[in-house]
Amino acid sequence: MKPRSGKRLEEKTVVVTKGTLLDRSFQPLQDVQRARRKHIPQLAHGLNEVLQREGVHWLRDPQTQKYNFPEYLETIPRVEDFAFDRLPEFTPSSRDQDFVASVKRAGCRFAGSTSSLTGILTQIYLLLSEEKSLNISDLSEEFVKAPRFFTPGQRIPSSVILRYQNGIYTTDYDGERDSSDPEEIILLPLGTLLEKFLTLSKDEFGGFLKSNTSGQYPKLQDVHRYAKYGKFLMRSQLDCYDKTLPGTGVFDLKTRAISAIRHDVHNYLNYINYKIESLTGREDSFESEYYDMIRSAFLEYSFQARIGNMDGVLVAYHNTARIFGFQYISLREMDRCLFGREDAGDRVFIRCVALMELLYEHITRCFPSQSVKVTFEKRSTVVRAWVEPLEVDGGEPPVVELQLHLQNIMHGRAAKGSYAIYADYPWAVQYRIERNVEDQATILRNRDRAYKRQLTIAKSLPTTREGPELEETFGVSDPAHSQSTVIVDEGTV
Repeated sequence: MKPRSGKRLEEKTVVVTKGTLLDRSFQPLQDVQRARRKHIPQLAHGLNEVLQREGVHWLRDPQTQKYNFPEYLETIPRVEDFAFDRLPEFTPSSRDQDFVASVKRAGCRFAGSTSSLTGILTQIYLLLSEEKSLNISDLSEEFVKAPRFFTPGQRIPSSVILRYQNGIYTTDYDGERDSSDPEEIILLPLGTLLEKFLTLSKDEFGGFLKSNTSGQYPKLQDVHRYAKYGKFLMRSQLDCYDKTLPGTGVFDLKTRAISAIRHDVHNYLNYINYKIESLTGREDSFESEYYDMIRSAFLEYSFQARIGNMDGVLVAYHNTARIFGFQYISLREMDRCLFGREDAGDRVFIRCVALMELLYEHITRCFPSQSVKVTFEKRSTVVRAWVEPLEVDGGEPPVVELQLHLQNIMHGRAAKGSYAIYADYPWAVQYRIERNVEDQATILRNRDRAYKRQLTIAKSLPTTREGPELEETFGVSDPAHSQSTVIVDEGTV
């Protein structure tokens, strides 16, 4: 039946811009400020041995009971005994004046640090790859039937604040919906403590304990890499350096609590007697922790390492009271698990950065020359970005919903995300950004659902949840939203 004259379906979105990023348009990051290697920390206690051989290095051999590293490292100092005020304070991008000055000198408009950008890059990757299955073929037979998709924690919506400062936008993490009390976030200060524990001698580390009242302790300084892509400048803190590693010799330090703690963080004290018993197996093993990292952390680790031009990460496995062992994981190894082959990650990463820059261009046009709050979420076949002014004069702030759609192109035709990620052929990306033109009530309802999912995931739900309930809550198998669009001039927001 034909619709009555004058009647037409109401459009839900309008196309803001569309185009194609050609394979040749993607370029590597450029160093804007070369880091001074002499100021980058180095491993202490003979831990550089871990960098030379793949696999897990027990701190204490479970068979011989002999220590492979100093016994001193086994017992983790208590967070409450550490004087954090003696360390350089973390400075968000917007308050880092040296960084802001570098953004201007580099001719960039957008900036951010790894802590604020990796969540956005993750949402874009999930869309670009169509949530490609992970590769766990290197694990033992006990993992043959294990899930190969990312955990809900990897899909958590990412919220940031774009702070406007004289023509540039710096990106800060938005913790407005963080509901954790100090006990629940024990892993954050503990990670900082352990970084110093592993890179300082016993005497140097002792200077940072509250029991040291002499006022004498090493004066440390953070070292950063500033990396440029197009109009974007990214800041990465450089944790550690070893001259024997390839490339820059820089790598990241990661302290990894056992899964039982990470899935029940606020009750971490209940698990201080839990320990890793074996190298392999589904329970209480290094392999089970490694498997969990593939699903819940490798993507973030790989993005952080590439922003910092690092070779990989050194992981210290612990239960908040005791360290069990160490493992060095190169970017090549992470690429194999994430993308199916080594060295695939550079192509993936640079496309995600280019698409993030594209999104920023249109997000900042929503409310020109104003600071804005933005929440990103990949859901179904789109990444949505909800944008609202940080400050308004009375009343509720208006909210704009942008939607990013992607299509991978190889051999001149559409390609599935899994193929594009794995293959080594010229790879273009077609994009389309739309603006939701439904009423504010609908847009707010969409955003508030994302907020609810953000809060739900953040409450340390076990990441082994599977099945229909997972799909309904986190969108693992979410039916596509119906779309009705009309194209308008490019650049209109």
